[in-house]
Amino acid sequence: MRTTSLLKRGLAYYWQTNLVVVLGVATAVAVLAGALMIGASVRGSLSDLVAQRLGNTNHIVTSPAFFREQLATEIGGAPIITLEGVVEHEPSHRRAGGVKVYGVDERFWQFHGMGKAALGAPRS
Repeated sequence: MRTTSLLKRGLAYYWQTNLVVVLGVATAVAVLAGALMIGASVRGSLSDLVAQRLGNTNHIVTSPAFFREQLATEIGGAPIITLEGVVEHEPSHRRAGGVKVYGVDERFWQFHGMGKAALGAPRS
């Protein structure tokens, strides 16, 4: 018996099994290709979101203590102080902990191409 006739007879005899295997492989390839496309899309969306949030920021220097203000001008940026605080609503004496408090000056707004932000009157 020749190899080609053996191959033909094997395919004819096991055609149902072979069909299921081919369909399974096709499904797996489609799922993997879809996952790769979705992953690339999510990665691109997250990258765009980070770029929007950072604005003109290229470098971030962090420290557990304060450092000299001239460092911001040397690297061409705007200084910012970030702390965690507690806020209390005076009339009700309710408190919120873990509030992010940012200390910025006019250089921060200029750095991001915005006009000077003015604080409004406190709400009662």
